[in-house]
Amino acid sequence: VNNEDAIDTALEKVGGKFPVIIKTITGAEGIGVSRVDSYESLKSVLQSLWKFGASLILQEYMDISYDIRSLVLNGNVVASVKRIKSNKKDFRTNKALGNDTEPYELAKDEKKLVLKAAKISGCYYAGVDHITVGKNHYLLEINGSPGSGAEPYYGYAKEGPISSEELISDVLD
Repeated sequence: VNNEDAIDTALEKVGGKFPVIIKTITGAEGIGVSRVDSYESLKSVLQSLWKFGASLILQEYMDISYDIRSLVLNGNVVASVKRIKSNKKDFRTNKALGNDTEPYELAKDEKKLVLKAAKISGCYYAGVDHITVGKNHYLLEINGSPGSGAEPYYGYAKEGPISSEELISDVLD
């Protein structure tokens, strides 16, 4: 969403209903992600962020209890973690915001989606976030500079739970 003329088109492309999610392209740890509940708020929040030069995307809001972060290195999934929304007053799932995590092993269809997303991004090392609603998987974002603090992960080299330290060791190896 680059300017006021793009608001209606972007809103239509994400389903045309509220709430919606606004994300800054350069956010981290859930900062730069906003839930907006009305057109009036959408327009004013966008204007405020544009004033500071933020590049923004709009996403459809989906009510979830968790998301999955998968770390992909050179075309291989090295680890995955389920980030569980434990703060009832916040819609975000980031570990840095105090949410819980647990190891998560991707199903075949999830792994295929994650690998395709990482490949399309062109990143050598990427964090790929997705959700599952019903039987459908949806990409949330691809992070070119993912953190490693959301342990414990499911590690694919050892096929089981691993710590952040073990994850970094696997990446370095």
